[in-house]
Amino acid sequence: MKTTIKAFGMVVLWCTITLNSFGQNPKDNPPTHNVPPTSTGQDTTKPADTTSCGTFEYGGQVYHTIIIGTQCWMKENMNLGNWLDQSQNQTQQKNATVEKYCYGNDFINCDLWGGLYMWEEMLHYETTPGAQGICPSGWHVPDSKDWKQVIRFLGGTELAGGKMKSTGNRDWWVPNVGASNSSQFCAFPGGYFDFVTQTWNDVHNAAYFWSSESISTTTSVGLQLIRKGTEAELYEEYNPSALSLRCIRD
Repeated sequence: MKTTIKAFGMVVLWCTITLNSFGQNPKDNPPTHNVPPTSTGQDTTKPADTTSCGTFEYGGQVYHTIIIGTQCWMKENMNLGNWLDQSQNQTQQKNATVEKYCYGNDFINCDLWGGLYMWEEMLHYETTPGAQGICPSGWHVPDSKDWKQVIRFLGGTELAGGKMKSTGNRDWWVPNVGASNSSQFCAFPGGYFDFVTQTWNDVHNAAYFWSSESISTTTSVGLQLIRKGTEAELYEEYNPSALSLRCIRD
């Protein structure tokens, strides 16, 4: 579990996962899910209803959605971009190529839990809170206000995490304390990658999501959910770390 540097203020539901079939060696010909960030995410393959704002395809991946309160969130972690080996830095420039890490250098983990992105790459080198970043058109990277709103709606910091965590024992190690996924947010424990120390951390134990809000020139706001508790906490994360991304509709 990551130490919080700075805090800011039952029906069992299974999350929908779509796995692709690849070659026998996961290091051979890793797939590319890459489109310019200006591409639309409104190619709806399932219409909106009272519980979601539809299902759409973006960058070769199908994403489901869920309405929580007045917000509409992607139900899966973003999995867009070219896969990079852990020794390679995500290109520090704005271009049409999105780059991602896959936990443990195994791209199959990107199909389970999505890609892991450095803060600048995830924001596509925009600096405004609520920026679109690598999200599809009509969606944006949540800022801290977006995260605080969903946390409040789900009962506050002490309880919201349990309502957001996916259930079952495929993703989270047991015990996954208080997990009900009653919000259907389906938070996966994809861990994070520390590029500076070249270490992979907390898979099966914690979920970490970026916000678009910076704290300093080197740190930004992240959201942490842990296996051993029901908390959903905002904390200060170093920008070279690679975390998961959930987009929220404008």
